[in-house]
Amino acid sequence: MTVVESPEGPDGADMPHSGDPDPRGSRLGAGPGRVRDYLVAGGLYLVASVVLWWHVWTADPSSVMTCGCTDAGRVVWYVEWSAYALAHGHNLLFSTWMFHPSGLNLLADTSVPAIALVMAPVTLLFGPVVSVNVAGTLIPVLTGLSMFWLLRRWVRWTPAAFVGGACYGFSAFVVVQLSFGWLNLACVALLPLAAGCLDELLIRQRVRPVRVGFALGVLVAVEFFVSSELVLIAFVSGVVAMVLLVGYAAIRDADDLRRRLPHAVRGLGTAVVVAAALLAYPIWFFLAGPAHLGGMVWSTNVPGDLGNAVSNFWSHLAMWGPVDGKVLAKEAPILGGYRGPAAPSPSFLGTGMLVVLVAGTVAWRRDRRLWFFGALGVVTAALSLRVGGGRWGPWGLVYHLPLFRNVVQSRFSAVVGLCAAVMLAVVVDRSRSATAAWLASRPSDPPDRPDSSDSPDPLSRGKPGHSGLASLAGLMVAVIALGPAGAALAPNIPLTMQAVSVPKWFLDTAPHLASGQVLLTYPFPTADSQASIPWQAIDRMHYLMAGGGGPTGTIARAGAEKAGFAVLRSASVPLLPAPALTGANLASVRDAMRSWGVTQVVVPDDAGLPRYQTARGTAFGVAFFSAVLGSAPFHQGGAWRWVNVERSPAPVAVTAPALQACLPDAAPDASIVAGVSRCVLRASSPRSGAFG
Repeated sequence: MTVVESPEGPDGADMPHSGDPDPRGSRLGAGPGRVRDYLVAGGLYLVASVVLWWHVWTADPSSVMTCGCTDAGRVVWYVEWSAYALAHGHNLLFSTWMFHPSGLNLLADTSVPAIALVMAPVTLLFGPVVSVNVAGTLIPVLTGLSMFWLLRRWVRWTPAAFVGGACYGFSAFVVVQLSFGWLNLACVALLPLAAGCLDELLIRQRVRPVRVGFALGVLVAVEFFVSSELVLIAFVSGVVAMVLLVGYAAIRDADDLRRRLPHAVRGLGTAVVVAAALLAYPIWFFLAGPAHLGGMVWSTNVPGDLGNAVSNFWSHLAMWGPVDGKVLAKEAPILGGYRGPAAPSPSFLGTGMLVVLVAGTVAWRRDRRLWFFGALGVVTAALSLRVGGGRWGPWGLVYHLPLFRNVVQSRFSAVVGLCAAVMLAVVVDRSRSATAAWLASRPSDPPDRPDSSDSPDPLSRGKPGHSGLASLAGLMVAVIALGPAGAALAPNIPLTMQAVSVPKWFLDTAPHLASGQVLLTYPFPTADSQASIPWQAIDRMHYLMAGGGGPTGTIARAGAEKAGFAVLRSASVPLLPAPALTGANLASVRDAMRSWGVTQVVVPDDAGLPRYQTARGTAFGVAFFSAVLGSAPFHQGGAWRWVNVERSPAPVAVTAPALQACLPDAAPDASIVAGVSRCVLRASSPRSGAFG
């Protein structure tokens, strides 16, 4: 099954066996030289990643991040939960600290337990924000090194492998996901390792299949705890890859296929057994465990709607299904989000990359590596396209099936990017070798040494200066390929950071609360308003929280408390119409609070907080909860607080004009906010009037 190998011979490929090192040492051989290669490559990737995260490491990594909000803020919570659960003996996969008392199934969300567990020592020592920043800095480095390892199997020139590693580790897919705080998607370091295992099982077959299969099964299990969605994407992509390989081998050399098949089957069978053994309980927990989510995990998504537009691969305008990057940028100041310049789509490759890959495949059209990874890249790119609503694509065949319906198919770009990185490294390597061969064959430059036509590297003959010229040619090809992608990402290098703001009360007072307190904060945490979620994590889980974010935080998941949840959501999301303070609405909120076991309500002061953390403002929050709880709060340590809310008086309905009359026109101080509460409580009285 010699599909990815490029042996020297009549088929025109001039590379040695895909795993052979360059005899002249351009790969620096094995042993200490090879270790040095990894140290140098890793050091350079680390320098590049520090530049990417420059605003973190030149400031205080515990006080800044891309945004302590939305999904990034939720990742802060997940990282803290893993450390807290380890330290206190709680379940790593389930928590009632959010969505109290029903709890949260962490496998139903982007909880990255594999990353969180690795970072637990950092979290316990320095806090979850530092942990997230460290993880974000290391992800491009590990992803680049993983790809570097894979490419050393297929290219002879170490810089070509380095370029491919940089292409993948610092791709738009990785950098854009990091900017939004999606560590689960940005961390694709395991995919090249899995590809290497498949290469060994299907092509090389030099290592015992059980050993390789065991390694592949462990990789699948670990990836499940990074991103279960990417496991499914990698599985589908792996099936496509094997169909391409087996189909080609069956046509080209059926006898060779039959000889190799038992080895491959033993290895793949071992991988299935190992992965099944390691994931049996986690998969059950995900599908049927406490607080699991049935049907569409994100109840607000439409299956197939979050795929790529074809233009995403070369256009600077990011399309996120039906939404473009400009819409997200407009919402960021209000709901929270990355505040840097508009970034390209995570699927962005750039015209330079596409031109180099196509031209390289044409120039070395007998190199089966280019055809294989080109075909796999094209198929996975087609699978990534948006479907439904009159649009058709290959994903339309399966997007209605269980599990498959939850895949955001644009994330197949993780595999497309892997294919592009491999092809680029091969083209760069071949460009260098071809240039060297051309220079060595020029009549005006006779060789300095006897002909060595049997040497696998043209640089073993010719003048010493030819090596530098050939290397320059290879690097120029890399620059042409990576230039457009670099230009598209350049405005976001370094990534834009924001201060991590936590209301004073949550830093000073919350840590001293009696155990078992259930807080309802303003903004109320939902899938649309996640600003208050990291407050609990940075506070080190000193209280339980009503509500929460992610897919569990949608109205469809609120159960019997749906009506009250909807009113609280409207009160906390300024993009929605403000809720009417009718008796029915206020009663539904009280019913929900009673069901959630809420003991305290906290509305922090606006002062010093970014807009996305204040929802409709402190004055509105105090007015709203004064009506809900029928009582005035007290001011303590920078927040307005209601305690023993289960014993609060009946709600006080307020008409929209009366509420508007109670709200001040400008940012209020504490005395004015206290007046807002009094105004609301007497709003049903004939004496109620304009605030003042």
